[in-house]
Parts: sequence; structure tokens; C-alpha cells
Amino acid sequence: MTTVERYIFRRIAIAALSAFAAILAVVWITQAITRIDFATGSAGSIGAFLTMMALLTPQFITLTLPFGLLIGAVNVLNAMNADSEMPVMAGSGLSRFAIARPIIILSLLLGATVFLISHFVEPRANRAVRDVVIDMRTDLLATLIQDGRFTQIEDGLTIYVDRKEAGGRLNGVLIADRRDPETHLIQFARQASVDESTGVSLMVLEDGQLHRRQVKTGQVSIIRFRSYALDLAQFGSVGDGIEYFLHERETSYLLNPDPNDKWVQSWPGQARGELHRRMTEWLYPVLFAMVALVVAGQPRTHRSASIMAVVLAFGAGLGYRWAGYFSYNAIKTDGALFWLLYAIPLAGIGLSALMFLRGWTVQVPDPVIRMAGTLNDRWQRLRRRTARRQLNQA
Repeated sequence: MTTVERYIFRRIAIAALSAFAAILAVVWITQAITRIDFATGSAGSIGAFLTMMALLTPQFITLTLPFGLLIGAVNVLNAMNADSEMPVMAGSGLSRFAIARPIIILSLLLGATVFLISHFVEPRANRAVRDVVIDMRTDLLATLIQDGRFTQIEDGLTIYVDRKEAGGRLNGVLIADRRDPETHLIQFARQASVDESTGVSLMVLEDGQLHRRQVKTGQVSIIRFRSYALDLAQFGSVGDGIEYFLHERETSYLLNPDPNDKWVQSWPGQARGELHRRMTEWLYPVLFAMVALVVAGQPRTHRSASIMAVVLAFGAGLGYRWAGYFSYNAIKTDGALFWLLYAIPLAGIGLSALMFLRGWTVQVPDPVIRMAGTLNDRWQRLRRRTARRQLNQA
């Protein structure tokens, strides 16, 4: 790279990593808040909660790293235009490709990082998360169950306890288990307790009923019992060993999944969809780099368009991401649609490259920019008036 290219690369790399760190922090805190119930029971559960959030970080990285590059690149290119660096470079004969090359190189480096995380780090971290969650769920009395509250352990599994008593006794227990797509279970018990005397965490239900409903036929069978023991490990989807979800499996398993895997049987296309999602995840940093070049990579003197460029770029990024997730969900039921995961980012890259090479750009129309400027001026005047009024009253 030339001196100018290294200069552009360094500025955008610093800005992209700064934006990535900020976005990652917001996502991390937001996800931590939604899972805070895991940390409300005891000091031990807080440690497990922090471990779980640390293990979830790799999947947050693959989501936020492309957006960090997008925002960092657009901000730097806007700043270079505002400081007249881009017009000067263009006037001195510097080609558009010389400006694009450091951004593309950075996007490929970040894409390689995403590729490695998606294939090797994220699946193992997701399995470790499940192990931590299972360990936490075996201490349901301390960490999850709360009086008079329906607690969703995971999708399809809900527990309700009317009242907890001293000594670990539970009164009025209801367990609704809809995780098996073929059979739904509902269990009632007047009382229950947790027994770990055998080395296995068991919930012993007393004086209750088990309702078993076959989804296809609608047939319901009812079993009354005086005492019934549940292995708490099953609340983490385990049997003889942990039955991991497909997004927790190694890529080598997805290449040749077990046809008897219940998740493969429930969602025939998910194994293929998860495999191709990992294969295409690295394309999004490249796509977002091209979007940044289209939106803000052309020399211009219209400084008021900077904020609009950020809005356009971020909106395009969200649109591409939404299309990718929509396709992934569609593939769960129809694996033949896997090509959509490739078509969306590759089409976006091709279209953006064509627009950049031809000098086409996407900008907000001037009337909209002028209207936004007018509204901003009125808002600033209103703030100044309010501040003067408060000062006079004081």
C-alpha cells in the first residue's frame, strides 16, 4: 500500500474498532439485562451468569463487527470530505480504487476473523453456554423458581410454583413442556422437593397428574401419581449426554448430520441452513465496506449530507441483515432455499461495486437535507429560548 492508502487504512481501522467496541458493549448489556434472572439467586449464580455472558460474546462479535466497520468507514470518509481531503486527492489524480483498496483489505481481514469465529469459536462457546445453563438449572430453587411466577426456562419449557417453603419444599407446582414437537406434557403436583442424595439432582413431585398430548392426533392421556421423580438435567435438554442444538454443533457435524437427530427431524433444513450461514457470514464485512464506499466514498463539497450518509449506510446494513435472517428462517423448513444466503450478500457486493466504479452514489435529495437543516435550526433556537427562560426564572 502507498502512504496515502496506509493513512486511510489506519484511520478507518481505528474508527471501525472504536465503533465496534461501542456497539458490542450496547448489545452485551442489552442481552445481559434480558438474562438477569439467572443472576438473582446467589453469589454462585452470579459467577455462572458472568461466565455465560462471556461465552455469548463470540456470537455478538460476528453480528456487530460488520456494523462497526460500516459506521467507522462512513464517518472517516465523511470527515475526509469535510476536511477537503477527498476532493484534493481526486484533484491530484488519485484513483477511486486507491481509496477503496485499504477499506477492502480491512474488510477482508475482518471477514477472515468472522469466518474463524463462526466455524471454530462460536459453536464451542455455544455448547459451553448450554453446559453452564444446565448447571445453573439444576439449582432451580436458588436461581430460577420464584413464588407465583411463570418462569420460562427455555423455549417450550415453563415452570410455575405457587409457594416455596423453608427446607426447599414447593407447593402448587406446574410444569409445561412443549419442546418435543410431537408430544406436549403438562405436570401438576401439590408438593415437590429437590433430592440430591443420590448424586443426581431430582425433583420429586407428590400427589399430582401427568397430562400427555399427542400433537398430530390431539389424543390426551392422563396419569395420576403419588410420587414422580424428574431428572433436573432434562431441563437443559439432556439425556445420556447433552443433545446440543444445531447451532451448537461443529461444522464437521453439519456437513454430515445424524438423520436420527431430533433437531434434524424437527427442522429438516436447519442443518443445511446453519452450515451455509457460517459459510456466508464473512461476506458481510465486505458487503458493508462496499456500502460505505457507495454512500460516502465519492469526493463532494456538500458537507450537510454527512449525517444522511450515516443514516443511509446503517439503513442499508439493517436491510441486508434482515434479508439474511429472513432467508435463514425460511431455510429451516425448506433446505432448498440455501442459495439465498449466498445471493443476498453477493448481489449486494456486486451492485455496490458497480455503483462505486461507475461513480454512482446514493444521497438523500437536497429538499430533504434542507428540511432536516431547517428543523435542526428551529430545534436549536427552541433550546436556546428554553434555556434563557429558565435562567431568567432562576
